Amino acid sequence: MKTYRLAPWARVRQEDFGLLFYDTRSTTMTFVRSGGGLVAPAFDERERPLGIVCRTAAEEEPLLRVLERLEAKGLVVATEPE
Repeated sequence: MKTYRLAPWARVRQEDFGLLFYDTRSTTMTFVRSGGGLVAPAFDERERPLGIVCRTAAEEEPLLRVLERLEAKGLVVATEPE
């Protein structure tokens, strides 16, 4: 599975519904209803990886689609496992 980290210009905040992303380049916000499936990184982490919490394979597929959309918007960067 790929790992995902925030792009340098993205900010994210954990909310009850999931995550709220803020793009500092365009000042747009993106709401992601992920429940507890995605976890915002700690503010002071250098790499700023997103936490992905999947208990079943059925939970993984929708989260991966959301991550692909966030990657297309430039809010997250995906890296392949080594």
